[in-house]
Amino acid sequence: MTFDQSLDDVRVESMFFGEGYMKIERPWARLGIGILVTVIVVIVGFSWVAAIIPTWGSTSQEVALELPGDKLVPTPDILWNHAITIRAPAKAIYPWLIQMGDSRAAFYSITFIENLFCMTSGECRYVNADRIHEEWQNPVKGKQGIIMDFLVIHDYQPDQYVLATATDKMPLKWTWLWYIQPVNELTSRLIVRHRIDVPEEFPRQAFTWIMNMGYVMERAMMLGIRDRSEGHLPSSWEEPLGAAIWLLVFALGVVAAVDFVRYPSGYHALGVGLEAIIILFILTFIQPPMWVRGVLLLMVVSGIVVVYWRRSGRRLFLTRRST
Repeated sequence: MTFDQSLDDVRVESMFFGEGYMKIERPWARLGIGILVTVIVVIVGFSWVAAIIPTWGSTSQEVALELPGDKLVPTPDILWNHAITIRAPAKAIYPWLIQMGDSRAAFYSITFIENLFCMTSGECRYVNADRIHEEWQNPVKGKQGIIMDFLVIHDYQPDQYVLATATDKMPLKWTWLWYIQPVNELTSRLIVRHRIDVPEEFPRQAFTWIMNMGYVMERAMMLGIRDRSEGHLPSSWEEPLGAAIWLLVFALGVVAAVDFVRYPSGYHALGVGLEAIIILFILTFIQPPMWVRGVLLLMVVSGIVVVYWRRSGRRLFLTRRST
């Protein structure tokens, strides 16, 4: 084999299998690169989430609206205003709202996560309702719990809003409002507003991050209300399938990370791992339709296939070059 042929082989290998002239082969160095890039992506992701959560889905006009309960916490430390479009009139949405609560219709959210919290107290077990219960349509104001006896229904107006407030058992002031704003005869906007006054002794930043994680459940709740109001009751397999897709994406991201550290064959595996992180953010906070989640999973799977194809192809290439 001549020198020119050897150089051509290296160029071909670099083109097809991701080998550069300055590749990093030491596993610890590659591990360091992977951790650094991953931390940067995660920090950027959570910063993005923290920046948009307070007004997620809302218009500036909806944020500026004066709504029931605003005067109960006039100067909140935390103010959230979320909104979602529902293709249904107010009269089809309100019955689902008024019956919410851990002892009644639950929250139409991610049931197994809700019940994980219940395991800590043993006082509740959430079962999301799939129909309107007439016996739950007229709760007693100031007594009917939303979250046990920590957050109760303060006021409501049929086909307009449901307002919950914190009781004396909670060391903070908190109003949680579900407000229906009609768009036309067949479409409405559901506005969900939190106003929270955090005590001075509470680490506000830590409390804000806890609330941000709680948004995952509220996002699922709003989607659950939308689907039920529009007449699309969720199938029993949707929640397990969604969890399975999330876990598969996470597992494939770990596989890509391990491959990047163990095998110095370019940076494609690192790219697949970062792709998995971004998709996990989408699955967690945006919660797209199930078919979109399937497409996102296929993207990660195809990336893993390419990683192994490149490695197998490189081995075959090196074997042929040595003969």
